[in-house]
Amino acid sequence: MHALKAALDRLGHAVGRLEHAAANREIRFNRREHELSEALTQARAEAAKANENADAVSKRLEAAIGRLESVLET
Repeated sequence: MHALKAALDRLGHAVGRLEHAAANREIRFNRREHELSEALTQARAEAAKANENADAVSKRLEAAIGRLESVLET
């Protein structure tokens, strides 16, 4: 009977360790998911800003080309 109690105690400790490991894994997963979500939001904002800059540069280049063409035509 003593061996059965010892085995049940070991089993109880093992289950406790597994529950603790599972809880820690979930915490790490949630933390990582949050970090990735923030990184994605930041990347999207940076991409939008880059597109705005590209549009502004494109418009300025088009205006400069237009001015050069009008100077060359005269």
